[in-house]
This record gives sequence, C-alpha cells and structure tokens, in this order.
Amino acid sequence: MKIKILFTKRAAERLEDIASYIYMKTQSKELTRNYLKKLKEFITITLQTFPKAGRPSDEIYKATRKLVYQSYSIIYTYDEEANCIYIVTLYRENLP
Repeated sequence: MKIKILFTKRAAERLEDIASYIYMKTQSKELTRNYLKKLKEFITITLQTFPKAGRPSDEIYKATRKLVYQSYSIIYTYDEEANCIYIVTLYRENLP
C-alpha cells in the first residue's frame, strides 16, 4: 500500500509563497507551474520510496525529518502506523 502524503495548512501556504516568489523572479506562469510540479513529484517519489530519506531535524520541530530539493528544505513527519507522511513546512535556507 502506498504511503499517503498530506500537506499541512502551513505547508500549503508555503507552496503558494514559493510559487509567488518564482513567478516574481521569472514572470512566467509556465516556469512556476513546472517548478512546483517537479517539487511535488520529487517529494512524492522520494518519500513514497524512502519515507525516512530525510535526516532527523528535531532542532526544527520535534520528531521531524528534513529533505532538501534545490535549496528548499522540506520538513515532514512520518506516521508509520497510519502509513502517512505529513509535510509540515517548506522553506529556502537563504530567504526569510
């Protein structure tokens, strides 16, 4: 059975912020859509295959792991019993 991947409200808001930032820099809806699509595909493929791929990141949030995609940190928790991954938040290391 596939692992379910869910985005928290905070993570969904951060995806919108990332999309706005990319659009502001590129002025291209197509580039923005493609980037977000590839980001989500990376998250899905990586975490469904290797749910513990990210390194432990208790310094950020307790019982979380951190996966990195092109300078964006993806913070998530893995609930083995529920067979579910919750994406807690996403952020770029060098941006506020």
